[in-house]
Amino acid sequence: MKKVSELVQRIENHYVSDDCIQIMAPYKNEITIFNKDGIVFSHNVDSHITINKYMEDERRKQFPYSNIPTHYSKIGLFGKINFANQLFDFEVPYIRVGDGSIIESFAVKDQDKALLINRVISGTKKTGYVTREELEDLYTKSTDKFILHLEDPKYVGEETLRISNFQPFASEEKIRNFIEKQIVNGVKDFRNYVKDCPGSTVGHYLLEHPVFLDYVEQSINNFDLTNMKFNIPLKGNRAIIVRTDENDISIQYVEANFVSVNNYRVDIIDLPVNKYTLEQLKHLSPMILKTKEPKIPLRLNPGVTKQDIQEAKQMVKTLRK
Repeated sequence: MKKVSELVQRIENHYVSDDCIQIMAPYKNEITIFNKDGIVFSHNVDSHITINKYMEDERRKQFPYSNIPTHYSKIGLFGKINFANQLFDFEVPYIRVGDGSIIESFAVKDQDKALLINRVISGTKKTGYVTREELEDLYTKSTDKFILHLEDPKYVGEETLRISNFQPFASEEKIRNFIEKQIVNGVKDFRNYVKDCPGSTVGHYLLEHPVFLDYVEQSINNFDLTNMKFNIPLKGNRAIIVRTDENDISIQYVEANFVSVNNYRVDIIDLPVNKYTLEQLKHLSPMILKTKEPKIPLRLNPGVTKQDIQEAKQMVKTLRK
């Protein structure tokens, strides 16, 4: 997890209304944005935008660039960056997950303008051990809990121990088969290594102690997990668990490893979500950054016309005071 850092920026009046601001959320490869009501935007560059509540919100039409809801731009060493227009209600925490960071955003109105804090959040890891039933309950969605899995679904396959939005953890029988296959393949690799590299340190050692591989190979037939302990990551176990109610939101980063039968190690990081006052935001940062107007190159945005950009710029001039 990254160290905590924060940035306060001033949102100009033409991107501020009575109850919300419009921002352009940047991301390189993927992003999911949510608040206490659930996911408001989700996109991975390898797939289509799956959720975009901005396009359902009529309030967007009062802001410049609402006619260009998403665009690409180039930023220095970062290269090509995605930008997505989003509406952030005042005094409501928004969480952005993507590109290796978890960022809290919180906007407060300041007369006809606004201040927005973007803070990378992290916490202290706690480790515990749970049963299979407790593990499955932890990763089960409900009306007040949703889960963001942090691995791409394209890795789902027969040989993986992955969970996703559509499938549960691998059964303990599959985990046993997975471990057994790893041991079988390991013994086979060692035997080939001894054959190909008998003069190496490892090859020489195994030739001098042939009983070792014979014992391991013959023990596989009587393989029993009952008294064994491992630390095997379950594929897809890295997740953000979000719990919400009408007023608040809480977040946990979790990872789960198989240890033994009906015994799983769970690492949990509680990620604190804060609320701020206007005075706090004014004094949090030694410098409040002014939000720059977007640059939307036509060559990177074939779906955008010169007229679209001109209309948006004209709206900025009209609304700016």
